[in-house]
Amino acid sequence: MSSERISDLFLVLWQKWRSSSPVKRGAITREQYWILRMLSEHGKMKIKELATAIGCTPGSASVAVKRLEKTGLVRRERGEKDERVVTVTLAKKGAAKLDSWRGEQLASMSALFDHLSSEERQTLRGLLEKAVAEGGLQAAAGKGRGGGG
Repeated sequence: MSSERISDLFLVLWQKWRSSSPVKRGAITREQYWILRMLSEHGKMKIKELATAIGCTPGSASVAVKRLEKTGLVRRERGEKDERVVTVTLAKKGAAKLDSWRGEQLASMSALFDHLSSEERQTLRGLLEKAVAEGGLQAAAGKGRGGGG
């Protein structure tokens, strides 16, 4: 099998992963999803920091945060010295929602491999780990939550 065909198969897997994301299913916007992810990974952040981290304007991040706050997924706090400074934290409900979405995506992907034997899954995992490590992607592959957005 050519490397090109393997790449095509990975594209199919990636599309399956993306189609099961909360963003693709319309549960949340891309900006909202990545705000939740950033807060989950980094803890408390200012609106400006969130905007920079997800690649949008502070105004867009502020609108997304306000909507997330209305649904109870995040909490906003104004600065004591400067009320223009808004700090955002992930609420327990937001963390639970992220975990739920992650579980749904993993279940969707895992179903693709259920028909493989234990030995076949072990071989596939070993080959994928080798490809990732030799491709210089090892650090990214070992990080906590998977992407969804």
